[in-house]
Amino acid sequence: MIKQLQKIGNSRGIIIDRAILDLLDLPEDSSFEVTQEKGGLFLRPLTVREAYKKVAKKHRKSLNKLAK
Repeated sequence: MIKQLQKIGNSRGIIIDRAILDLLDLPEDSSFEVTQEKGGLFLRPLTVREAYKKVAKKHRKSLNKLAK
């Protein structure tokens, strides 16, 4: 399957077809970790817990300030 980058606001994105989401059993609001591997991009779905841990680790000081 070949996909084209599309303009989305000030960014560019690739639309994932419904059939692929259904095949992978992924909900529409899934979070993904994007890494570069072997000259390409690799998307790995994250659970809510995994996504929170990554955000919390990166932004711990800001989250602590917001909690006050």
